[in-house]
Amino acid sequence: MAGKSPEIKSFVKVAPMIYAYNTPGVSYHEGWTKIGYTEQGVHKRIKQQTHTADIQYTLAWMDNAMYKDGSGEYFTDHDFHSYLEIERQVKRQPSTEWFEIDGTVSREYFYTFASRGLLDQKEKRSEYILREEQEAAVRMTKDYFDAGGQEFLWNAKPRFGKTLTTYDLVRKMGCVNVLIVTNRPSIANSWAEDFMKFIDWREEYYFVSETDSLVGKPGVISREEYSKRIAAGQERGMIAFVSLQDMKGSVYFGGGHDKLAWMSDAKDSKGNRRGLEFDLLVVDESQEGVDTLRTERAFNHIMRKHTLFLSGTPFKALAGGKFSSSQIYNWSYADEQERKDNWNSDDHNPYETLPRLSMYTYQLSGMIQDRIEQGPDLSEEHAFDDYAFDLNEFFLTGENGRFVHEAEVKKFLHALVTQEKYPFSTPQLRKELSHTIWILNRIASVEALEKLLKADDVFKDYFIVKAVGDGSTNDDEDYGDKEAKKNFDKVKAAISSHE
Repeated sequence: MAGKSPEIKSFVKVAPMIYAYNTPGVSYHEGWTKIGYTEQGVHKRIKQQTHTADIQYTLAWMDNAMYKDGSGEYFTDHDFHSYLEIERQVKRQPSTEWFEIDGTVSREYFYTFASRGLLDQKEKRSEYILREEQEAAVRMTKDYFDAGGQEFLWNAKPRFGKTLTTYDLVRKMGCVNVLIVTNRPSIANSWAEDFMKFIDWREEYYFVSETDSLVGKPGVISREEYSKRIAAGQERGMIAFVSLQDMKGSVYFGGGHDKLAWMSDAKDSKGNRRGLEFDLLVVDESQEGVDTLRTERAFNHIMRKHTLFLSGTPFKALAGGKFSSSQIYNWSYADEQERKDNWNSDDHNPYETLPRLSMYTYQLSGMIQDRIEQGPDLSEEHAFDDYAFDLNEFFLTGENGRFVHEAEVKKFLHALVTQEKYPFSTPQLRKELSHTIWILNRIASVEALEKLLKADDVFKDYFIVKAVGDGSTNDDEDYGDKEAKKNFDKVKAAISSHE
């Protein structure tokens, strides 16, 4: 209807709940309690699980899935399940949500758990159960490597759970020495956090890294400390993490610094190899900077039996035919949403909490109408090429640090906050989009946009974080792990302290 304000539902408010129920009269569940998680209403979820078999249930308890220490942090049933199994040694029916415990005791345990009682926050321990697609990736990769294959690719979208799935592959293959290399140092945090939560407490591996963003983190040790522990008889396998930039800065991998000799195939004065042979080399974010000649030469100096490439966008590798179909595990956004919509098990749907991705496109031709109507400049090199909209050109900056098309960029920002169906056009939509990330391909463009946002009548009310590195993208320069860590911490701090 004309004049009616648009409604764009970017999210739906949910109330995550943990619940427990019993099924009196079902002999094989006598003495057992079902403990689950839902965001759609407890009784509605339980009826979905029991109505097909006409099973009567008794709700033992339900509570918010939020810690009771004032932190505002949420958790899922997986966290509570791990607490029951590990800390309380409660028996569980394999691969189900049924525990051998009565409703009253499980409620007491839940309150202790939610109050952070008996929980060591420096060492959060958790069991894990892989989703079907994660198990399939591990199984397919292990089978390929066991048959003599050397390289494998996981072409998996974000939220696949690559870190945990990789750790499971490492454990199932029985790897002793593993090296993880990435061109994006800031993701070191997720590798370390998952290691601490799911792996470290099993006392099977040490996490070894001297990456700036991980120095001082609980559970992260240096190579020197690792060697001391091994010499003292505290033997475990090693999962080492290094940034690609740091590795290429080593003289043993083409750089100028005398470091990381233990990772390379270099030989000492007696002709003995200094470095280790790794059971597995993991190349994370493999689409970024790993197919240059210099990177290839660096990897040639790493002795390893197998290599696993992880990427959500491996377009160049796929187009180049580097991997055959038997060397690739694919998991797409469409696959995830299909599982989410068609889950038919009585147990908790592990895809339920994964958000639906909504993509909106906007026609920007009106903002560059003047340029289109001018037609081609016959003095230009590509005078007769069709003039097409290009984001890189649109946000191009000049030597003065301002946008070349500043008037058009301002029109774009104005449209975002005024025109119908644009994402910031009403107070309600602005409230829904409280945290957003804007990505541009140049440092100068980021800085120019920051200035315009701070001067805008609407965007000036937002807290703006300029999260950029030092701009070094050349193979001959270090990216700067400290800058990456600094930006990661800045964003986390801003989200925690600004509405």
